[in-house]
Amino acid sequence: MITSQLEGLDAGFKANIIENHDEPRGVSRFLSDYARTQAGAKMLGTVNILLRGIPFIYQGQEIGMENVVRNGIEEYDDISTIDQYYLARRAGLSDGEALKVCNRMSRDNARTPVQWSAGEQAGFTTGTPWLKINENYKRINVESQEQDPDSVLNYYRRLVALRKSPEYKDVFVYGSFSPVYEDTEYVMAYYRSDKEKRILVAANFGREAVLLELDYPVKKLLLSNRENAPDEELPKQELRLESCEAAVLEVG
Repeated sequence: MITSQLEGLDAGFKANIIENHDEPRGVSRFLSDYARTQAGAKMLGTVNILLRGIPFIYQGQEIGMENVVRNGIEEYDDISTIDQYYLARRAGLSDGEALKVCNRMSRDNARTPVQWSAGEQAGFTTGTPWLKINENYKRINVESQEQDPDSVLNYYRRLVALRKSPEYKDVFVYGSFSPVYEDTEYVMAYYRSDKEKRILVAANFGREAVLLELDYPVKKLLLSNRENAPDEELPKQELRLESCEAAVLEVG
């Protein structure tokens, strides 16, 4: 899960994850139904990759892979999920109710084959994979996202490039972490700061737009997940974030 850290902590780095082989897909776990879009996947990646700590990107996360809906417990491979299903049934849940929980939280969600293309078996194999391919592979796959400059995959590349860039590497790797706008519902925001730079990372997980009163003047927009965003003047007193919008700003 996304973890926060105390400002000024310099004894080490935590591992920041939203997915691994033992967790469901981040897009399905951390985003509401309306946010399970390309914009939402980019927003989730933004707040994770730019945290203080060591970011990990799990296979398929960088294209926004989602949980798999399975129609029966026999379609699961994970022994823990199977045990939990029968425990839920003994506790009184119906078959549909127990499967709904499994579909949401099973570790098998992260173990399905990577969706490389819209071809047979998602381009993963010419044989039979150990788990069935997610049925959304024709919509979510590496090949199609390689060709789309606004895809989740290419946005992740821009995120990583920003974090590793010579100009901003020090502040993103070694800078302090300070949460901000904590009383604003549905907003996750924080500063990454060192002696030379201060970066505001802000994301709106809500359904409605929000206005954030800025504490510092904006010097530069470093990254935004808005597709085809028009050229605009930099925000002055307020930052407006649409639903599922994330912005990375260098501030004074």
